[in-house]
Amino acid sequence: MKYLKIGIKIFAFYLMIGNALSVKANEKVTVILDWFLNSSHESLLAAKYSGAFERHHLDVELIAPADPGMPPRMVAAGKADLAISYPIQLGMMVDQSIPLIRIGTLLDTPLDTLIVGPNISEIRDLKGKKIGVSIAGDERSILSTLLENAGVKLSDVQVINVNFQLEQALLTGKVDAITGANRNYEWIDLQQRQFKGKVFYPEEYGVPICDELIFIARKDAAHDPKFKEFMLALQEGTNYLLNHHEEIYEKAAKDFPQLVSPLNKAAWIATLPRVSKNPGLLDKGKYERLYSFLRQKGVIHKNLPLSDYTIDILQ
Repeated sequence: MKYLKIGIKIFAFYLMIGNALSVKANEKVTVILDWFLNSSHESLLAAKYSGAFERHHLDVELIAPADPGMPPRMVAAGKADLAISYPIQLGMMVDQSIPLIRIGTLLDTPLDTLIVGPNISEIRDLKGKKIGVSIAGDERSILSTLLENAGVKLSDVQVINVNFQLEQALLTGKVDAITGANRNYEWIDLQQRQFKGKVFYPEEYGVPICDELIFIARKDAAHDPKFKEFMLALQEGTNYLLNHHEEIYEKAAKDFPQLVSPLNKAAWIATLPRVSKNPGLLDKGKYERLYSFLRQKGVIHKNLPLSDYTIDILQ
């Protein structure tokens, strides 16, 4: 009996140490969002509420940026682990020798649109008109391709940077069209407002199909084991989301009241088919076609190998 008691004490001691190590193993991962929290981040919320992050020993913090243009630079400066960004924005920054790399995908189909006002019937009608953009530089690749497809040059229109006030600029008549507005948010909002305009999808007018939102990290930190665990947890969360999207929405709505609206509920449903089912997977062909397109358009200038932009973190 004496030895049994000693054995129990030793077992309890090691159990206590094991629990302590388990708690210590939860690694902090800071993620700077691309914008305010919205339906595009639903798989991240699902990974949190389903316990997937916890099962992979991760403590994930989601941070909305004060300036939507800053997340990649914050990661490059070592002020955050990951940022949600866009493939074109990443290409432009890597082209400037900023040490960033894509390690995963959040949304793997395009969201970008060209939305025109009620006085515009076809893209060719935009000649001599004003077009609002939210990210300076993107118009050289996406907008110019749409216009050229209709026989209009970029120099034939006036491009105005309206930052993230796209809808307001269109509704108030400041511009005749906007590009960079998302089909799972702004277009839904405009439809709910009974807006009489029209939408055009860039991938139907010569723009390569590409991922919409991606995770980027510092290149020298890309192989950190916690990032692989992050992607595996996100995959689990995504699968749970697809099976229980109403449950996840309800939990998110309690914590983030700004999600409670007809617009956000509709956006939540519209985003589901666009969530990456395997966020750590790298579609090499998709990125090769995109960056070849960007070089052709003069958005990026260096002929860099794919490994300078992105990695397959699950290999």
